[in-house]
Amino acid sequence: MDPSYDYSAFSMDGLDLCNVSYEYLTDNKTIQEHNYTDASEFLYDIVTYCFLQKEGICAQYLYEIQGDNLIGNLLYIMYPQHYPFLQVIPFITVVGLLCIVGIIGNLLTIVVILRNRILQTTSNYLVSMAFSDLLILLLTGPMEIAYELKAWPWTYTRFMCRLRYFLIEACTFTSVLSITSFTTERYLAICHPIWAKTFVSHTRTVKIIVIIWMFSFCMSIPLFLGYDTFEVCPGIAETTVCNMPSLEWESIIDYIYIASATILFLIPMIMISIFYSLIARVLYGVNVEVAVRRNSRRTRNRNGVNNTEKKENSIEKSRKQIVKMLALVAGCFAACWLPFHIIRILPNFNIDEWSEGLTNAYFPFLYHLSIVLMYTSATINPILYNIMSARFREAFKRTILCQEARVSCHHWMWGYKHERCSLSPSGTVGLTYV
Repeated sequence: MDPSYDYSAFSMDGLDLCNVSYEYLTDNKTIQEHNYTDASEFLYDIVTYCFLQKEGICAQYLYEIQGDNLIGNLLYIMYPQHYPFLQVIPFITVVGLLCIVGIIGNLLTIVVILRNRILQTTSNYLVSMAFSDLLILLLTGPMEIAYELKAWPWTYTRFMCRLRYFLIEACTFTSVLSITSFTTERYLAICHPIWAKTFVSHTRTVKIIVIIWMFSFCMSIPLFLGYDTFEVCPGIAETTVCNMPSLEWESIIDYIYIASATILFLIPMIMISIFYSLIARVLYGVNVEVAVRRNSRRTRNRNGVNNTEKKENSIEKSRKQIVKMLALVAGCFAACWLPFHIIRILPNFNIDEWSEGLTNAYFPFLYHLSIVLMYTSATINPILYNIMSARFREAFKRTILCQEARVSCHHWMWGYKHERCSLSPSGTVGLTYV
């Protein structure tokens, strides 16, 4: 709209141009009377005037047209149906590949861990995270691609609209709380082994995972309720969108996003960083008590009292490898989800006052980058397990590739657990990890 133009002429002499027909508005005489030379420019100003100045009222003529003509006129008041295809095609290609790789990888991770008991103590957290990632990839990945190709009209049901935002939030909570929980267990097992014998157990781990899922779903209910399908122009199905239907819900969800980024992302990541710092102090000999115990073992070994130093060194080496892998998982999670949280809370900082360059960067680039990183986070963990864990690679070969002489391949799906496989288990509490 031209701010220098007197738009009061759109509703004078008892004739409100918001309520007149398409035929009247496109008549050359009407266009000239209002000092316009182009019909499309005239219609644009009428539509935006009615929608912005009259609190969301859609011009009456929109109800008289249809097809591409209607879509073209709706673009005057609605965001584009899609970004330029030069941006869209690379984006959906990357997201599609991540979904395929992630679904396969997480399914194999669940199968490998569940079919190898040696991986099944605190590794239950990894199963929980893999299942969480599967939900994101299976139920929101295809929806993300469809939404990118055609944001409106929303034709994917009201339930899927709400489920999309609900699942992303719930699965994010589940993953970050799972990472916090297994990091706490690592801390107890390595820094306070006596406490670990009391607090770390398979049964307790399963209970914690159930509580995490229940808490995450409860915390995400506001997003399920806050997003809905509605028609921007009531009665015009082509204007159906999936979004927050009112300013009240928009304000509530903005507060939820800020709370989520702070309480369920920033604070857990700070805790995780502290725990891994303390673990590193113990594993790499900074802790004085650990150094004394090592010297004591060496002395006893020289006196012929204890000949298990090699075994203990092997356990210690395994601990370090495990912690490196889990720290890498936590670090990748933080790096992948940080942009997503930043993108969600940025609009609270006076987006109307942003420069045009920042606005243009926010929507087409930063938003797409955060989504790609989100699906990368859901895909990358199985790759990290295979790279960092020799035990997981061994279990993968035995389970998926059937490289086990004592277990025939036709029992792979229905047969025996691979508890008979020698995967060098550790006898230390809480350390039977991938």
